[in-house]
Order: sequence, then C-alpha cells, then structure tokens
Amino acid sequence: MELNSFSVVLLLSGLLVAGISSAMISQLRGVIRWFAITMLLVSIWSLAYGFELASKSLGSMLFWVKVEYIGIAFAPVTWFWFCISYASLDRWISKSTFFGVFLIPTVTFLLVLSNSYHSWYYAQTSVDYSGPFPLLSIETGPWYFVHIAYFYVTLFLGNIILLTRFKHGDVLYRKQTYLLTSAGFFPWLFNLAYLLGYKPFGHIDLTPFAFLFMYILVGIALLRFRLFDIKPIVRDKVIESLDKGILVVDPKNRILDINPFISGLLGLRRSKLIGKRLEDFFPQHGEFESLKGSPLNQKFEIDYVNGNLQQKRLLINITPVFDKDNILTGSILLFDDITEERKNSERIQKQAEELKDLNNLKDKLFSIISHDLKGPIFGLRELIKMTSKGMVSQKELFDLMPEISKNLDAVSILMENLLAWTSTQMKGEFIRKKEFDLGDLMDQHLELFKQFSVDKGTKIKLEKEGDLKVFADKNMVDLIIRNLLSNALKYCGMGDQVLLSATDQGKSVFIQVIDTGTGMTKENLEKLKMGISFTTFGKNKEKGTGLGLVLVRDYIAKNGDVLHIESELNKGSSFSFSLPKTEMELILDF
Repeated sequence: MELNSFSVVLLLSGLLVAGISSAMISQLRGVIRWFAITMLLVSIWSLAYGFELASKSLGSMLFWVKVEYIGIAFAPVTWFWFCISYASLDRWISKSTFFGVFLIPTVTFLLVLSNSYHSWYYAQTSVDYSGPFPLLSIETGPWYFVHIAYFYVTLFLGNIILLTRFKHGDVLYRKQTYLLTSAGFFPWLFNLAYLLGYKPFGHIDLTPFAFLFMYILVGIALLRFRLFDIKPIVRDKVIESLDKGILVVDPKNRILDINPFISGLLGLRRSKLIGKRLEDFFPQHGEFESLKGSPLNQKFEIDYVNGNLQQKRLLINITPVFDKDNILTGSILLFDDITEERKNSERIQKQAEELKDLNNLKDKLFSIISHDLKGPIFGLRELIKMTSKGMVSQKELFDLMPEISKNLDAVSILMENLLAWTSTQMKGEFIRKKEFDLGDLMDQHLELFKQFSVDKGTKIKLEKEGDLKVFADKNMVDLIIRNLLSNALKYCGMGDQVLLSATDQGKSVFIQVIDTGTGMTKENLEKLKMGISFTTFGKNKEKGTGLGLVLVRDYIAKNGDVLHIESELNKGSSFSFSLPKTEMELILDF
C-alpha cells in the first residue's frame, strides 16, 4: 500500500465518524440508533475505500471493495428504516417489512462477494496506472443497476418521509429534520455527479467524502447539543390518540380533515365526512351556519343523534385559523362527548332533590312524633289520671271510649307507618317474598275497618274474583292495603262508598281501592304522581301525615309494580296496582 491525500482524508474522517457513531450507539436509545448504525456503515465504506485507494494490486483492491459493500449495500436501507421509525409509521414497521427491505442489499452483498464466479455485479475489473496512483477500473454488470436504483429509491423515500411528516412541526423539530435530510440529499448529489461521469482522475467516487462530511456535522450536533434527545411528536400520532373529536373546516364550512375519534363519535366513516358541509350533518343546529367565515372563538353544546342512533350531548369548541397575513383560512372544531358527564350531573341533581325531599319528610316526621303521636298519648294519660282522681266519672269515661278508640287506631296506624318508613331508610331491609292468599288478607282488613266505616256512615264493599294467591312480601302488602283503605275512608263521609277489589289476571292479581269521596284537584293529583309528599284534611277534618302513600308507593315498587292513581275533585279516587302470582317467583324474587 501507498497512502495518498485521498486515502488519508478517507481514513482519518472514517475513523472520526466510526468513533462518533460508536459513541452514539452506546449513549443514545430508540430509533436514533438506526441513524448511528447508518453512520457506522458509511465509516466502514469510507475506511475500506481509503485502503482501496492506497492499494497497488488488483487483488488488494478487490478485497477492500468487498469490505466497502458492507456499507455501500446496507447504509441506504438502514437510513430508510431510521426514517420510517423516526416518523412513527407504525403500520410499516414489522418483521416482514424489515426482511423485505433488507433482501436486495443482502443479495447485492452476496453477489459482490461471489462476483468472480458470475460477473453479475462487475463485468470486468482492472487497474488503471495512468493517474497519480493506481486506481480500480470497473465495467458494471446487470445487478449493479439494480443496486443503484434501490440505493436512490431508499435515500429518496427516506428524505421525503421526513420532510412530509415534519413540515408542520415546531421550528426546533423542523431544524432537526432539515439537518437529517441534508445528510441524505447532499451525498446523493455527489453520487449523481459520479454516475454522470464527474470522477476525479476518471475513477474516484466522491460520495463517501460527502457522506463523511455531513455525518461528522450531524454526529457532533447529536452528541454536543443533544438535538434529538426529544423525538418530535408526530402530528398524526397526537391527533389520533386524542379522546376528543377534531374536525377541520374551510371558511365555507367544508370538512377538510378529521381524526378517528370524531368518526366514531358521529358514527360515520371518514369517506362520508371529507368534503361535505357541516350543515349537512347538523341541520337542526343554526350555530354551524353562523360559524361560516366567523373569525371568533365559539363554544356551545348540542344534542345529536349519531349514525348509530345513539343520543349524544356534545360540547363544541371552535378556534379560527389565520395565515401569516391574518386572513381566515378555516376553523378547528373540538368535539367533547359530555353525555355521561351530563347524565351524572342530572343524576346528582336528582339525588340532591331527593335528599331535600327526604329532609323535608324527616322534618315532617319529627313534627308528627312531637304533635300527632304525642298528643293522643298524652291526652289518654291525662284522662286516666283525671279518672283516677275522680275528676272524670266512670260514665263519662265510657262515653269517651269510642273517641279514644278512634284516636288509638289512628296512633296505631301512624306508629306502624313510622316503623315501616324507618325500616326502609335503614340498610339491611329485606324483602321476604312468599306465597299467600290475598283474599284472606283482604277479609282481615274489611273486619279491621268495619266499625270505623260504620261510624262515618261509609260503606265498604269487598270484591274477589279468581285465584288470589300471590307471591310477595306479606307484611308490605298488609301495610299497602291498610293505608289505602285508611286513606279512602279519610276522604269519605256519610253515604260514600269504598270498594276493595282483587281480580285474577292469569300471571298477576290486580288490586283496586276505589272511593266516592272528595277526590283531588289536578294540582294535588300531579304532586302525588310525582311522589311529592303532602297532606290535606279529611272529610271530617281528620289530619294526616302524607307518610302512608310514600310507603305504599315504595312497597309496591319493591314487589314488582307501580302505583296507579286516578282522581277527580268531588267524585272520588282510584288507587290500583298488581302483584305477581306464584309462577313469577323466579323472575321477581331478587
């Protein structure tokens, strides 16, 4: 070997690039290592080319050519793999793609190693002694052009991928991209000049010199300034990962771009959205018509039924986009699905209202306990004291007994309702369903209220039809019927009638309590249907608490139905519900 200026430059710069690339491989992580591997392959190419230029014999030159092709064959494809990895083109990154892109370089390298057997890569080789030092003269074979084509395609595609993917990125990331692409384009121009015939001394290829120069600059920038510590967040990656819908429109409200989330949110494919006008998808919402050409930020909510017939509540933020001359070029619409948020808000509001009603009911119960319950009991106690002291005669006491009995009946019902309501508000209440004969229970209640109805001059009528065996909580049904009958008698007077009926309807028993009493106003009927607790005086000025119907409604729901109420002022009221029969046990006993 005999060193010359060309070989010395290649050897020294090749060693420098090899050192930089080795340091990068050891210090850096992730896809940037592929760039470092490309630099290392170029340094191998350059070092081997330096030794080729220093060689004097054909055999020595051909040996170093084979070493050169470790870099020449594989550097373009590692550059391409770096570009698609750096640009986060995940759909391209797979084992099959990897083996596919490395196939031709591998074949090229093997053909170079075995060229003496087939001459597919170099048709003929010789040494040219006409220059200042011996140079390898070659005549290319057919596969040489396959390699050159693949070399150019991979370099070109890699640069195009970087430029197109990061052209909208931050200034810092664009500078990184320009630095990277220059490392690909600059040597490519020198190689093109080589192919067009510009070769010092007729044979020297300046491509490795250009690669080395650019990679030294890029390598120093990488290690000293840490330019690639933070990988650019690819625009598509960010937008596609957002859990909010993004929709871009021009000043005429034509849709230019969307992200996958908005497609799913609206229940429409991308092809159905791009190029269409916003008004085509939101015809009921004039807000989008007023958006056209508007330079203002806007924010509003809409109700929308998407293509999958799902009801959605959407919060829409609109941001106008201006060019460098401050001319409106379109708008970005950010769609946020707040359906669940609104449902939760409504649920919380409903719970707050229910809590308020419960607090009002609690206050009413304290009033009941302190007045309606305490009054009759304290009155009875005082009456007993007065009798024992001789202040009330035995005859007067017996005269008061019907009134005392009536008061104690009212207190008894009130106590049972209070205890039942307390049970419903405590954790651990159980619904003990079993089969029983509703007809027997109705007979018991008819007997219970018989004297009370006689005293009021009201007639109670009982009607039973068919098999009345039901599957329900007997204690709850007992309280339901007692409260409904008590309530009906409360609003009835002389000559009125109360009907308690039960009818077998096959899979259930239909129960009704109908009275011809005072009835209710439309306002009070609506309050009752909405579950609002209130009370009014009975026909004989009887007082109530409103607690009975609260329990009735709750207990009927727990036994599988709802309370149906009909009423007309001065004509009477009707309360009805159904109870399941034995065969419904498996369905309703939960």
